[in-house]
Amino acid sequence: MSKVVKVFLIILALFFIALIVILIIAKISENGKILSPVKHKELFILENEVEYPAILKTEGNQIINSEGKAILFKGIMPADPARLHNLNKFNKGFFDQIKETGANIIRIPVHPENWVNDEDYLWRYLDLIVKWTGELNIYVIIDWHYIGNISTGEGQNMPDIEIPTKELTISFWEKVSKYFINAPHVLFEIYNEPADISETLWNENANKIAGIIRNIGAEQLIIIGGTQYGKNISWVEENPIKYKNIVYASHIYPAHKQNTWSYYFGNISKKYPVLITEWGFIDEDQDTDQLYLVGNADNYGKTFLKFLEERNIGWIACWYDNKWEPNIFKEDFKSLTKYGKYIKKKLKVKAND
Repeated sequence: MSKVVKVFLIILALFFIALIVILIIAKISENGKILSPVKHKELFILENEVEYPAILKTEGNQIINSEGKAILFKGIMPADPARLHNLNKFNKGFFDQIKETGANIIRIPVHPENWVNDEDYLWRYLDLIVKWTGELNIYVIIDWHYIGNISTGEGQNMPDIEIPTKELTISFWEKVSKYFINAPHVLFEIYNEPADISETLWNENANKIAGIIRNIGAEQLIIIGGTQYGKNISWVEENPIKYKNIVYASHIYPAHKQNTWSYYFGNISKKYPVLITEWGFIDEDQDTDQLYLVGNADNYGKTFLKFLEERNIGWIACWYDNKWEPNIFKEDFKSLTKYGKYIKKKLKVKAND
């Protein structure tokens, strides 16, 4: 056997050994994509040349910037970054497209099962998203996307995770708020939709988590959602969260009738900052079992946005996706649904116009 052949075989053998090592170390996503290990950092690094959006605070029932100017959010919610990765859409260009819609904030849902299954999730996804949104000069909400009872772990939409819900939630926010402590444009939404839980118990848990974030030293806005799958923040009137710079969130869909809006969140907005972190509708002939989403611009969208505008309440529409409902895109991820066209039009209208 010639030396050339021997060298070739050695190189080939080393290549396969390296490939095997990579496959052993790497994780495989649900659709078969390889998730290579990512370098971990202690803290998010602020790029000196980037002019990040200023940290926000609350004053009365408004969200204000460093100049004392009130900020009204209009934003978009894409799918979990792990899904974007599987769709080959986890890249700066995708977030550029969201910025081009006119959105001034993006809500990022972090599904607990994806967080648990990928030990690199913080650095693989959230680090880059915070970097990209900073470069785009827009705000970003990190949404811990649980739906159910934080204390018992019960709920029809709860993921199958061995770690108790409350324990995992606390560890998540200890890690994430510390990591992004110096990122001024990040907002922390501590728990997506509390459900099957009393107002008193949720208030106790929300105060505990907010306290953990504040004791770590993170001063960014903390978003606290309502009970009954996020819609009801009426309890805030008697028992507001005791920490500063708190924004209360409500989720309102077509099934939530107009005569309930003042009770669920409108009255609270007179005294405290309120943000609708989920809303939307399905107005096309779609095969859906989520009947609470069925509506249209005339019988829901226009009336709802008028209600918000009269009270200076910002909003975030979901989903900037072609599958998750209510979906802004059709199957090809290019064509817009009727709802998507409506949202695009509303995002082009600047705040306070």
